[in-house]
Formats: sequence, C-alpha cells, structure tokens
Amino acid sequence: MAYKVGISSGWWNIAKDPNLLGLPLKAGSFGATTGVQFNQVDMETITEFVEPDLKDRFRRIVDKLGIEVGLHGEIGNIVALESAERRIWEQAHERLCIALKWAAELKMIYINIHLSQNVIVQQEEARIRPFGFQYQIVTPTGEPFYALAERSEAVKDFVVRRLPDRTLLGEESFQKLAQEKANEIQKGLQKKIDDEIKKRTSHIPNYEQVPPNERRIFEQQIAEDVQRAVNEEIRRVFNGGDTDVLYEAWKRSQFSKYVLEAGEIDAYYAVAYDMSSRNDPLWTNIVGNMNPEVAYNEKPLEFNAAISAAYLEGHFRVKNHSNKDHLNGMNMVEWCEKHNLMLCMEMPHSQQGQEGLMRFFHPLHSQYLVRKIGSGHVRLCIDFEQSMAQNIDVDEMIKKSPGDFGKLIFLLHLGEPIPYFGTAHIPITIGGQGQEILYRWIYGLRKKGYKSGYVIFERGGGRGGGRGTNYDVFEESVKAIRQMVKYLDQDTEPLNLPPEFFGIGFENPDVWARQLVTMREHAWDPLQDVFIIPEEKHFFLGSSAVQKGKAQEWERRKFR
Repeated sequence: MAYKVGISSGWWNIAKDPNLLGLPLKAGSFGATTGVQFNQVDMETITEFVEPDLKDRFRRIVDKLGIEVGLHGEIGNIVALESAERRIWEQAHERLCIALKWAAELKMIYINIHLSQNVIVQQEEARIRPFGFQYQIVTPTGEPFYALAERSEAVKDFVVRRLPDRTLLGEESFQKLAQEKANEIQKGLQKKIDDEIKKRTSHIPNYEQVPPNERRIFEQQIAEDVQRAVNEEIRRVFNGGDTDVLYEAWKRSQFSKYVLEAGEIDAYYAVAYDMSSRNDPLWTNIVGNMNPEVAYNEKPLEFNAAISAAYLEGHFRVKNHSNKDHLNGMNMVEWCEKHNLMLCMEMPHSQQGQEGLMRFFHPLHSQYLVRKIGSGHVRLCIDFEQSMAQNIDVDEMIKKSPGDFGKLIFLLHLGEPIPYFGTAHIPITIGGQGQEILYRWIYGLRKKGYKSGYVIFERGGGRGGGRGTNYDVFEESVKAIRQMVKYLDQDTEPLNLPPEFFGIGFENPDVWARQLVTMREHAWDPLQDVFIIPEEKHFFLGSSAVQKGKAQEWERRKFR
C-alpha cells in the first residue's frame, strides 16, 4: 500500500461551514477539491447516522468521486472509554458500537478514537473522594465489582475495606441479612449461657455445695453478661461490623453493588490489584512490579495508563447487549476483523494546565495495548501536534521506541508542529521548517517499521481561524505531504533531501514554471524609475496602449 495522502473534513460545530452539514457533504465537499483520494470524516454525534437516506447519498458521493473515507469518532466525556463510571461506560460502549456498525456499512477504511478524555484521577481527588459513594462504577467489562472480587482474592481483600456502609446500611438487602444473622446469634443464646456457666463454675471447688440462692444469683449474672455480649454482637452486625454480612448484602443490593467508598479511585485501585496479582502485561510493562498503592503515589501517570488500557481492552473484548444490538453479538475486535475495518487509537489533545496529565496518552504506553490485543485490525494513530500538547518530546519518543514500533502505526495526523494544545491544525508550508521537521519524524518511524499507512493533514480553520476558502484552510498542505511521501518512498534520509523537496528544484516543473514567470515579470522592478526607453517597461506591443492612456489595462491583460 505504501503511503496514502489525505485530509480531514473538520467539525461543523467548530467551523460552522455549510460544506460540513452531514456525513455525505463532509466526505465529498473538501475531498473533491483538494486533489486527494482519501478523506477522514470527523464525526460529531451518533445522530449523524440517522440522517435521511444517509447510506445511499454517502456511497453515491464516495463512489462518484472515487475516494476512500475514514471516520474520526466522537470526542468528549460521554465517550471516555477509560472511565469507570457506570453511566459513562455504558454510553461510551454503545456509542462506539454504533459508530463501528456504520463505519462498516459505509465501507470506511478505519475508525479513529481518542485514548482518553479525562485527566488522571489524582488530579480529581477533591471531587471524586468525598462523593465517590454517591455514583455507580463498573469493572473494565462493565460488571459490578463483586464479579471481579469473586474471581480475584486480591480484589476481594481490597473491596471489603472499601464497601459503602454509609449507603448500604439502610438498604433492604443489608437489613434482611443482618436480621437473619441476628436471629442466628440469638438462637444459640441459651447454649452460650450454659457453656459460659459451665466454664466459669468448673474452677470453683465444691460448687454443688454452694447454697442454691447464691448459685442462682451467680448464674443469673453470667446469663446477663452473655446476653450483653450477644446484644453487642447483634449491634455490631447492624452497624456494618460483620464484613461477611456487609459483603453479601453489597453483592445483593441493586444500587450499592455498583458502589465503592471512593468511587472511581477505588475502582482503579481494585483493577490495579487484579492486574498486579495476575502479572497482566499491561501492568508489568507500563508500571512494573510495584504495589498498586505505592504506584498510585509514585507513578501516577503509569498507574492511570495501565488501568485505562485495561478499560479500553474491556470495551474491545466484551460482548454485552450493545454488541448484540449493533454488532451481531461480536466483540469490537471481531467486528473489525470481519469487516476489514481498522480500529485506530490516538493520543488526545489537551487544555491549558492539563498538558501531560491525561489518563492515557503516551504512545510508548498505548503500544502495549495494541500488542496485547494482538489483532492486525487494531493499531495506533500518531498525531505529532497532540503529542507535543501532552508534553512529549517527539524526537525523544521515537528514539526510545522499540525497533518494531512503526509496525503498530496505521495512521498519521499532520499539521504544522506547534505546541498549542493539539488544536491549532495550521497548514503545512512547502519549504517551511514544519515540513522538514515532520519529514524527520516520519522518517524516524519508517526506520522503526512504518513502511505503509495513511498520512493526512488534519484541518483547522486556517491561519486566521474561523471559516475560509479551501485554500485558506489547506494552503499547500497536501502538496507538502505529497513531497514527504515521495521521498519517504525513496528512503531519503532527512539530511540528504534535495532542493526539490522544498519546492525550489528543476524537478518540480509546475512550481519552477510559476517561479520563472514571476522572476521574469519582476526582473526589472529595481530599475523601473530610471528607464529611458518606455518600451523597456511596457514592451513594444504595449506602446500603443500607453500612448492611448491604457497602460494599466495593458498591464493587467498583457499575458492573456
């Protein structure tokens, strides 16, 4: 396949461009006028798939233009695949299932999603910890945490310390089990009294000879002591002191079985205990062999990356009702393999103050998720601009990456390499520094195995922002990328790039012809005011026009 050059459509919600009103227009309007055969359609909402006659209109445009199309999935918290919150997990899972279904039906090449939408949990402790018991959380596969605790002793040991007793104690499931336990304790009361009397009196010599009245008082005192102890034990049960009762009630509760005391933080801890106890490669490769509670404080980025990777893997592998409704019961990886659809994962953009603090962003971490899944239809998307937005030194990242890292990449998002939160998307200038830097980075990935894939310019609003013409938005970005691809295919080292790469060589006939016309037309400009013979400015054919006062008209139309 080598490298295929393309563009992205952009989002209507950002550009407010009428060319972006609906998926068919996104696929065709810009793609038809920029000279490319590939267009990434940027999806804003799953409701775009209910546009009337979508499938027929979309395929008609794509087939008539002879272009290929990829899909950029939704962005935002509602599709945060790394989230442990139940409401978000279920929404994100179903929305991705719907997107995968339509990407296959519309015969798209890939669907690209962001690895993360949220900052690390340590940055949100003030919000999560105090109110964690008020919302529901789930495991990476969308289950209540008792399901994971039943499979992992390490998880059970942790969750029994984090059960939400402040909400659970008032629930029917707990009250019923506590009463059953109290009845069981009370049922054995007389035996406990008899056993305690026997125990205490066995040390008294000739106890049978003690006067009956004294024996009655003594035994009554023992019975009262036992009754107080039983009452205290029952009180402890109703106060949540019996962890067995509390745990069983938690499992049976319709609400609290989805709750842990510190909410999403406890969810991440529980998953970490499960992963570390199993030596999950996502944990050992990203975090190492560190205890979860130590890693939470000493390796916060790695801690979040490993757990986020587990949640993404859970979404990709699980088969629940959403998979049944939209993917014919297949999991996401199976669906992509069946329909020859590539699932790409990209580092997210950032906001000021959040650079490098997203839960899952670094390619050297996400590579382990791709490796563990082990499917040829799950790959990485590298966005250099968004990499810088996450405080990543791209040169250093490529240098540290393993020798086969490039083989894990399917898609590149390009724009001028500027570190402004990954959202600038400024056009690439032929002969500019950005073109040279981007080539160096891609060449570095090529040496690590990236020998083929899709290379697209991800559009923004142009240098001035807002709406603009096609040229304002793209300028010479497509030509600049074509130059990169040309010399990548020739395996030209960055230091050996010829002048033609920068648009100034004889081997670029179109560029050179334009430059030659410009040079000839303006060659005598420095001498304009010292000419003695007017024809040297207006040429001999223009003398008559000058004499008749039509010099400006001649200047405008002399080459037509």
